[in-house]
This record gives sequence, C-alpha cells and structure tokens, in this order.
Amino acid sequence: MYSIQRGIFCVSMVIVAVWIIDRFLGIFLQKKKQTVLSVTLWAVFMIFQFFLEMHVGTASVWNTLINISMIFLISITSYHQDKKFNLYIVMLLWVVWALLEMLVFYCMGMLPMERQDTHMAGAAISKILMIITVYLLSVYWKKKNNKFIPVSYDMVLLLIPAGSMYIAVNEFTASQHGNSIIAPLVTFSILLCINVIVFEIYAKLAENFMLENEKTVYEQQLYMISRNTEEQKKMMEGFREERHNFINKLIVLKDDMEHREKERALEELNRLMQELPGKSIISNCGNSTVDALINFKNITAEKAGVAFRLKIFIPANLPINQCDLGVVMGNALDNAIEAAEQYDGTDKFVEIIMGVKKEALVLTIKNPFCNEIRKDKQGNLLSTKSDGNRHGYGVKSIRRVAEKYNGEVLIETEKQLFLMTVIMNLEQF
Repeated sequence: MYSIQRGIFCVSMVIVAVWIIDRFLGIFLQKKKQTVLSVTLWAVFMIFQFFLEMHVGTASVWNTLINISMIFLISITSYHQDKKFNLYIVMLLWVVWALLEMLVFYCMGMLPMERQDTHMAGAAISKILMIITVYLLSVYWKKKNNKFIPVSYDMVLLLIPAGSMYIAVNEFTASQHGNSIIAPLVTFSILLCINVIVFEIYAKLAENFMLENEKTVYEQQLYMISRNTEEQKKMMEGFREERHNFINKLIVLKDDMEHREKERALEELNRLMQELPGKSIISNCGNSTVDALINFKNITAEKAGVAFRLKIFIPANLPINQCDLGVVMGNALDNAIEAAEQYDGTDKFVEIIMGVKKEALVLTIKNPFCNEIRKDKQGNLLSTKSDGNRHGYGVKSIRRVAEKYNGEVLIETEKQLFLMTVIMNLEQF
C-alpha cells in the first residue's frame, strides 16, 4: 500500500517539475511547434525524474549532468533561440533550483524527522518555492502583459503555496509521532497538483483579461475611426453644397459682367472672398499627417465653439508610424475638444505645442475643463461619460503608443486647466 502512495507522490513531483521547467523556459524563450523528437525527450525526462524520485539518495554528479543535458536538449528542440542563450537559461534554472533546495534541506535538517521523510518534504517544498519563483519571474519579465492585474491579487495568490508549505511541514512532522506516512504523501501530492492548477488557471485568466482589455481598446479605436469617417462625410457633403452654390454665384457674376454691372460684381466678389472656405486650414507645418489631423479636428472644434492655438515646430518627416501618430493626436484632441466644449467659462480653447527636443517628439495639449478628474487605484484616468466601458481607453491607447517608442505620458491639472504631455523617443526609430 505504501509503495502505491509513494508512486502517486512521485508522479505528482514529476508533473510539477515538468511544469516548472516548461514555464521557466517559456519566460525567456519562444516556444515552437512540438515534434516527435521534442515529445520523446520530454517523455524520457519524465521517466528519468520518476526513477530519481522513487530511489531516494541516488543523487550524484552524473544525475545532475544528465538532467542538465536533457533540459538543454528539450530547450533547443521545443523553443526558438540561440543555443548558447538556451544553455545560459538552463544553467540559470538549475542554479536557482539548486540554491532553493540547499536552503530548504538546511532548514528541514533542523526538524526532528527521519532522513527519508526529510528528503520527501524538502523536495516537495522546494518545488513549491520554485513555483513561486517562476511566477514572480514571469510577472517581472512580462510585466507589460500583467499590468492590468492588481498587485493585491498577486499577494492573495501567494497565500496558496505558503499555506501548502505549512501543511506539508505539519503533516510530515505529525508522521514522526506514530502516524502513518501514507497520509502526508497523499495530502502533499494533492497540494502540489492544486498549486500547479491554480497558477496555470491564474496565468490563463490574466492572459484573457489582457486580451479583453486589448479588445476594448480596439473597439474604442474603431468607434473613433467611424466617428471621424462620419465627420469627414459631412464635411465632404458641405464642400459639395458650397461648390454648387459657388458655381451659381459665378453664373450671376458672369451675368453682371456681361451687362456691365461692375459695381455690383465687385461687391459680390468681395463678399465671396470673405466667405471662401479656408478658416479651418490653420496648420501648415509641413508634416502632412499632423496638418491633416489638426485641420480636420479644427472643423469639429469650430462647430463646438473651441479655438485652436498652435505652436508647432517639427520636421516634414518624422520616424513615427502615421497610425501611431493618428492614435495619439486623434484621442488627445478629441478629449481636449470635448472637455473645452463642456467648460462653463468664456475662453474655450485647445493649445497644441509640438516640437522635437533631444531626439524626442514632445506633444503638449492644454485645455480648460470643468468635470471632476477621476482616477483608478493605478492612477489611470477614468471616463466621466455614462458609457465608460467604451470611452475610458483613449488615454490608455496614448500610453500604449508612447511606451512603444520608449516614451511616457505626463498629466497635470491646475485651476481647471488640463495639461497632457506625450513624449516619444525617436533615437531608436
């Protein structure tokens, strides 16, 4: 009966070891499609690990070299990367694991337990510590992917392995006082599997949460594009109407000239010159993308009674993707125009300052506002609109683009003035 329980315990240990190695390598290396060779290597490694777990005390230099060699072969058959880099990662894994095991076995040696029980408890606890280590490394290394997850969730998650270690020590210690060793083996086999399952589920939930946020941001961008398209459509319809009216007025002028109505013709020409469209064309910095965005948004601003103030000194060509520039300026100007329109004062304006300083593009947008500035626990701005799910991601989209160019977004508020500064480094692009 004991051998069966022992076998179950060893199987759980092998499963956890495989999960740890796969997750650790996945932090630094990119996984590729499984092949017959890679699957075979994993299977051989699992069998070898089961043999080591079943035969306590068989650890040797040769076993260590075999383990390292097999993990290295798995890394180059299951993951993309340079072989030298793969070897460095495998050695890092083994060093961290060995140090944790040394620390655990040193502490376990102070407890009144038999050698075999000490080995089983120490091996199990060291694997739980490796699960924690792998998770913390994953959060740090891929922190951009996990930035939507509150830190409090991570702290609560770590209570599970901490509680598991306490239960393990308590169970194995209790077995020294006449109780059977079978119960601790079964208990800890279950705890090991639970830890792996919980961390795996949490990783999947974090990934799904990130994808859901990406989806929401994408929907918000589609909404912004559709709204801009509708505004462009209305603008083109207005141009067609103006063109039609302008042609009719030219016909009248032509008739006046033919009938030598010079004074009336000059009066009508002066009036037409004053009515000619062109007030919306306020930006002519030479950069076609920036000019188009500002001139187009200015049409919306004029209708809302908001005045644009420009101080733009940029080159005609910027090493920034036009779509990225559109996301930043489009979201920033939309938010600024809307806030300025809702301002209850008389001076409704949007000030746009743009220039290149120390190999970085610096965009500053200032506007008055009257609504309360709301932020979440992470300091991100929250939408004041009733449909916050749709409209709350404009600033997040701007931050995402700024981070792409190793930049940042700075937001200041003072005396009903909202100031956003977007910095995008150009040195590496």
